[in-house]
Amino acid sequence: MDQLTDFLGAMTYWHWFALGAVLLIVEILTPTFFFVWFGIAAVLVGLLHLAMPGLSWQISLTVFGALSIVSTVVWHAFYKKNGGPTPDSDLNQRARRYLGRRAVVAEGFRNGRGPILLDDTRWQAVSEGEADLAPGASVEIVGADGATLRVRAI
Repeated sequence: MDQLTDFLGAMTYWHWFALGAVLLIVEILTPTFFFVWFGIAAVLVGLLHLAMPGLSWQISLTVFGALSIVSTVVWHAFYKKNGGPTPDSDLNQRARRYLGRRAVVAEGFRNGRGPILLDDTRWQAVSEGEADLAPGASVEIVGADGATLRVRAI
């Protein structure tokens, strides 16, 4: 335990800059957008050590922890308020973007199932009421279950 307190007591501004750099490199290597706030906090504590060289390690760690928590909480609040994903977001749910669009039946439906052509993509679809649809018939997309579209004959 004495070794740890001796190391913490000997930390200078460049130790904090190095820690900040390592945390920012970890951020670059991981797609989390989480370590950046700890890296920035470490750099700010390093700047604080430059301004106040006699700063104790207890105050340095307290400031680092506080800055890390505050910056993370503030960022998440800002992100949620200004464009973060919403529960009704279509991100990674391409099929939901097609609701209300029209498509053409590619092959005849059997037992209410078959392929449709939408733009340049062939999708599996299920017709309302499990109706069999003829090739070339127009349908409207009324829902999506994963990668399967629910359609209604027009």
